Amino acid sequence: MTLLNDGEKVNILIDLLERHIDKLPSENGFANYLESIRGFLKTKDPILQKAAFSNSELFIDNFSYVLNNHITLKQSVGSLIAAFDKVGYADSMDAAMIIIEFEELLKQMPVEDAENFYKERWITDKYRD
Repeated sequence: MTLLNDGEKVNILIDLLERHIDKLPSENGFANYLESIRGFLKTKDPILQKAAFSNSELFIDNFSYVLNNHITLKQSVGSLIAAFDKVGYADSMDAAMIIIEFEELLKQMPVEDAENFYKERWITDKYRD
């Protein structure tokens, strides 16, 4: 690759962002973030640049919040094990199978679904008595 000038670098970056955006789901926060950066680079209009820059700041603030409050798989499984230990679950093999099943569900279940199950079954006290 030869040495590129700034304009060529920006054009390559815009093309790269477009390819990355195309690979992401359409209603994805990260895709929206990349789109705002692409929009900033693509336009020469200072008002649109300011709007794109502001949007990218909002998206990154949202990502930061989500990532800082994200519960990891290890934290979830560790909490489940601690709960079994606390209540003195009688059969360790049954507990182990529940933990394995729980871990598999966590790997497959979208965060939104997990939150909905939590709200439906725990917050509403449907299954707690």
